[in-house]
This record gives sequence, structure tokens and C-alpha cells, in this order.
Amino acid sequence: MSSVNSELKSLSHSKGQNWYHVILVPRARYPVFKYEATKKLCEEGIKKTCKNNKISIFAYEVMPDHVHLFISCPPRKSILKVCAVIKGGSSHYIREEMPALRRYPRLWSKGVFYRSVGNVSADAIDNYIKNSKGNQWKKTREMQEALF
Repeated sequence: MSSVNSELKSLSHSKGQNWYHVILVPRARYPVFKYEATKKLCEEGIKKTCKNNKISIFAYEVMPDHVHLFISCPPRKSILKVCAVIKGGSSHYIREEMPALRRYPRLWSKGVFYRSVGNVSADAIDNYIKNSKGNQWKKTREMQEALF
């Protein structure tokens, strides 16, 4: 795991930050990860999958019946696609290492929870937009009055 890096990612025509809090749940919320062996396999599978797909993991916690992830994903991939990749890759890894779990049709539930996370709160962004509109309008009005 790396520490949280507040630098923006740059591409050829864009710059930004894609940080997400993601929660993954095993099928039927069964406590698969209450056993140390499956918990360790889950951690290894998620780390390996994320590394292979250029997804940065800042923090993670494997609970008995769900997994919390704090990730940064590539800008060109949707968060749902990223979650599908993590679920598929980790499931494949876990099932390869523990064949007893292959008898179940799916390891993960169909759904996923995600929320974007950033350096700035929603209130700060709202305040910035409202103030910048007002200031821009004020400056534009002053410029127009000076010209006429």
C-alpha cells in the first residue's frame, strides 16, 4: 500500500483525481472472510488484481462479510468497470488457491457501493462556484460599464 498522494494525475488532454471508497460484499453476505486463510487470500487477490490493472490502493480492510477499499482508478475506466475487474480478479485468485470455493456459482454479490472521495468538501465546491459566478458577473459588469 502506498500513502495517499494528493497530486493530480495528468494525461495528454486532462488532469484530475479519481478517488473512491468502495465496499464489496460476498454473495448472500456470507461471512467467508471470517477465516484467516480466506481473509489473507482476499487481501492478496485484491492487491494483485489492482496492481495488474493500475489501480492504486491507499487503504483496505477485509471484514468477515464485506471489504472496504480506498482506491484511485485510471481516469479512462468507469468506477463500475474497475469494481468488476477487482471482483473478477480477486474471485479468480481466491478460487485458484482454495478449490473448495469453486462449487459456489459466485463469490461476490452483484452489487457494489462506491462513493467518490476528494480533497475538497461538497460545501467548499458549492461555495467556490457560487462565489466565482458572482465575482465573474461583477467583473464583467464593471468592464462593460467602463467600455460604454
